Amino acid sequence: MAIQISLTAEIIELNEQISYIKASKNPLSSDVVFIKRKDCIWVYDVGACKETAHEIEQIFKKKKVVLSHFHPDHVWNLICTTRSELYVSENTRKYVKQGTIVKDEIVEPANGKYPELRVFNFPSCHAKGCLALQCGEYVFLGDATYSQEKGSKHIYNEQILKQMIDCIEQLDCEFIGLSHSRGFIHKKEDVLTLLKSIYGFREKGRSEISFDNFFYNDEIMEKEFEEDEEESDE
Repeated sequence: MAIQISLTAEIIELNEQISYIKASKNPLSSDVVFIKRKDCIWVYDVGACKETAHEIEQIFKKKKVVLSHFHPDHVWNLICTTRSELYVSENTRKYVKQGTIVKDEIVEPANGKYPELRVFNFPSCHAKGCLALQCGEYVFLGDATYSQEKGSKHIYNEQILKQMIDCIEQLDCEFIGLSHSRGFIHKKEDVLTLLKSIYGFREKGRSEISFDNFFYNDEIMEKEFEEDEEESDE
């Protein structure tokens, strides 16, 4: 259910505990996830637009913030929002100059209606030092599954891409949230299928996979969602 709230921000509810604000293109700002717990709110990424900052500041419970990685569209609102705790990767800490570095995974046990919550490191070609957050059947990865851009090329390191695939296969979840992607929430198996298709482009003797058409561009995502809607109509 989408609810229009102050400053035109839109909050999408995934379930009783989890909601998010959609990413924007102008200004470029990431999706921001809110997870209700018994005694606090976990916030995954803080975005870069004033509407998102406003909603973060409307949270008066204890706030635990996790940054997926260091790129400005995910961290900029740190300068105008408050938090009780901040969790970052070692590499992100070099850029934001604050926060507790996550070396070993953080686990908050299940408590009644609140499922187990985990924060852990995730391999990525897109940015060094990415953190993932899992709550129940949802895992949020920020931009971790995306490529590295070199000019007009989209590049995946073969070894890291294999690590990404292996890590996702081991996740006990049904859905994955990928920032900036159309729809944001995707089935785990669909994400694996796309990553494995890219891995299939690897060439013997080369450590990089060059993929000219970014696999989460609007045209591909739109086609996939049209097919999903047709199947659900049947």
